[in-house]
Amino acid sequence: MAQDQPASYGSKPSAAAKRGRAKIINPSEAVYYGHYDLAEFIAKYGLTPLVAREIFGRVGPARSDLDKYMTERRHRLAG
Repeated sequence: MAQDQPASYGSKPSAAAKRGRAKIINPSEAVYYGHYDLAEFIAKYGLTPLVAREIFGRVGPARSDLDKYMTERRHRLAG
């Protein structure tokens, strides 16, 4: 036990969580509310993977942030 941590007198050790078999998730079926998957973002805005990855890294995966950024980008490029 580390010297800076208080001893826990009278407490019982917690029971280990029962672990079952990991569920296999198909990425195409996964739903991320409020976040874009990179492939979904590329498909929606017709971007190249390199450009999409750069924007994803700068802005983040949040739908609201990416949609706002892409709207501003579209206006900037149009005007």
